[in-house]
Amino acid sequence: MRTAPILAALLSASTAHVGEGARPSRLDLDHGIAATLPADWQADDEASAPVAYDTKGYRRLQIVCHSESCRRSQESCTFVLKNDRVEGDDDASRLSGLYATALSRYARLRAAVKNTGEQATLRRSLERETIGPREWWVLETQARPGFKSALFAETVIDGWYVGAICRTCETGEIRHGAARAMLSSVDRRDSDGF
Repeated sequence: MRTAPILAALLSASTAHVGEGARPSRLDLDHGIAATLPADWQADDEASAPVAYDTKGYRRLQIVCHSESCRRSQESCTFVLKNDRVEGDDDASRLSGLYATALSRYARLRAAVKNTGEQATLRRSLERETIGPREWWVLETQARPGFKSALFAETVIDGWYVGAICRTCETGEIRHGAARAMLSSVDRRDSDGF
């Protein structure tokens, strides 16, 4: 049939259009928290839908990249928010409290490796890192060849938990540049007097 080449051409044209003159854009996550998406990155349709949390109190927003370089790296990120504030006196103590015990740190590392896939390893262990104006818990995994490695990051902003899981097929020493740019842009308007 001749429809397959036509559909392929339309898909190619629409993807190319995303990259032409694309500019960074702001994405509202919830609770007054927003992130700047680099050019050629877009949120899926759920971002424009009414805010919804699952039965465990989490909201997930998938962000995908449409640039030419991302066709090879297949980068994507998922922002994760909780509907309840994290307990603690201030954001520094709340962030520390996320992994206050050796067991909680071990469980997080194990979950990240399992989430990356069979034969995945740790590329970088769980550590606190300053990205942009705030501190994050960060860890990286290394996937087996042909699968996506991941960057996992978590922070607390005015009591609200914000997490990100960013994946890439990139295998070089430098990776997750766009993901780190997004993380550095995450901030909050003081919309509820907190």
